[in-house]
Amino acid sequence: MLMPDVQPETVFAPRSSWSETERSEALHSFDVLDTPREADFDELARVASEICGAPIAVVNLVDTTRQFFKAEVGLGVRSTPLETAICAHALLEAEVMVIPDATKDPRLDCNPLVTEAPFLRAYAGALLKTEEGLPIGTICVLDYRVREFTDAQVSMLQFLARQTMAHLELRKTIAEQQKLLARAKSAEAEKAKFEMVVRQASDFIGMADAFGKVVFLNDAARALVGLEVTDTIPQNVQEFIAESDRAIFAQDVKPLIKAGQSCERELRLRNFKTGDLFPALYSMFPMKNSDGSIVGFGVVTKDLTSQKEEDERRKNVISEAAHRMKNTLAIVEAIVSQTLRNASSLEQGRESISKRVKALATAQDILTSAEGASADIISVLDNALLSHDPGGLRIKSSGPSQDLTAAQALGLSLAIHELATNAAKYGALSGEKGNVQIEWTVAEDGKFELTWVEEGGPVVIPPSKMGFGSKLIGKMVGPYFSGTVLHDFCPDGVHFRLMGKLPSYGASTETSATD
Repeated sequence: MLMPDVQPETVFAPRSSWSETERSEALHSFDVLDTPREADFDELARVASEICGAPIAVVNLVDTTRQFFKAEVGLGVRSTPLETAICAHALLEAEVMVIPDATKDPRLDCNPLVTEAPFLRAYAGALLKTEEGLPIGTICVLDYRVREFTDAQVSMLQFLARQTMAHLELRKTIAEQQKLLARAKSAEAEKAKFEMVVRQASDFIGMADAFGKVVFLNDAARALVGLEVTDTIPQNVQEFIAESDRAIFAQDVKPLIKAGQSCERELRLRNFKTGDLFPALYSMFPMKNSDGSIVGFGVVTKDLTSQKEEDERRKNVISEAAHRMKNTLAIVEAIVSQTLRNASSLEQGRESISKRVKALATAQDILTSAEGASADIISVLDNALLSHDPGGLRIKSSGPSQDLTAAQALGLSLAIHELATNAAKYGALSGEKGNVQIEWTVAEDGKFELTWVEEGGPVVIPPSKMGFGSKLIGKMVGPYFSGTVLHDFCPDGVHFRLMGKLPSYGASTETSATD
């Protein structure tokens, strides 16, 4: 990934509207340079190497003076100078750069890594681009021999590039949220210490005398704890605090206040009207006169109910995004390992992997367009069958519109892909007259049933052993629908039947992708 001695300004002369300054700022915004290895990125590099059958694979981030390898297979280093970087050329391409023979490419025929050891020859890389279209690196593979890369392999590199950017965006989002949370906590602490006690304030603000007797509550404070304007204020500060938290107040807050220090703790307060408890940021500080003696205490309390709910929502969103990505990578890993294990040859295995991962990517696209929560079964089936029956003449489907969960959509899409692939090779779609009928029903109680019936094809001979595709159909799809599948190799045509229950009617579909 090296090229002759050229100044960075020449290497990165942009072909579009971005400048090198903008590109560098975008890269550094992810704060990923020189970070330790991470399993998710290592997995992406390993999958790229296996998919493309290449000895070297790299998740590469290109800085202005060097390139940093977030993950690498077959390279053994984490960073190299930019002067001879092959990937610098890829940044000037729209999406991908493929070089079957570097000795015949004018950009690389003088590169010392091509003309000398290690004598690199073939290269294929897909750009890592931000949402603004700024290229920050590549996920690429290299080979020591002259070779071609298939369209499916190049498409897989682009898919893995999108997955890499999703990981980088997730890392960035988590870091930004942590910074915002730290900043918010700091601001609340300052507010609790120094904000003047005024009745018009929106936060709970109160005062106690030097003996700890409550002498004032503003309107917001009364509203928060359920006291009307005419109600008598409880005199003891501890009466405002949940009984189970009073020990914390006595041990942590009171000693500091008596010593003339401010104190901030998260405590639960109680509503005198309803008896409900709610979380609050409780800040108490001594008020002193000119000679430094304590004349009373101020209290500023912030209701944390909304913040707690928002923190939980944000945590769930981040957790779900991470789970979704890891689940997808787990499926890809299972497809790669199991397909290669059952393949009759390396080339046949690569072809099967490419088709299965393409089906997975298509299902992911449907989920992305539907914001990832669900996908309609009609869209799932149409997209899964598009490459097998483009005109829709030999595969007919019928059934009601119905949302599926993300897991169900992925599982069903892969299963339909396997059934259609086998039908094209051995079943009803292998000849000129056969056809397939797909039907599904949804009962009032949520029971779901889908059938695949092949007719008019050659006589079906049951396989001597179950391949990965059949195992995938049997083990993945049924659990996602909390049900079972029947896969019969009838002489007159393959029959497939899925029986389960949809989640909107109370069924659980939480199943591991590798089960």
